[in-house]
Amino acid sequence: MASTTEKRCYEVRMHPKMDKDMGDLAEQLGQHRAEVFHRAMRLYIAVKKQQLAQEDLRVFLEDAQGSKTEIVGI
Repeated sequence: MASTTEKRCYEVRMHPKMDKDMGDLAEQLGQHRAEVFHRAMRLYIAVKKQQLAQEDLRVFLEDAQGSKTEIVGI
């Protein structure tokens, strides 16, 4: 297992629109693209682990007004 100080490099290819969206978000957040990507991957991994552990896990986003949106296709 890699130590916590060891870094691994991955080459990621994405659609130009997704690349632009990620770059725009990184700029809005004042972060590097890599941090946006790391956070996205951590969220994906957490959701997938829960989905694999439970048969019917549903994921929702809720806005400040209480309106919910189901996230599908993760």
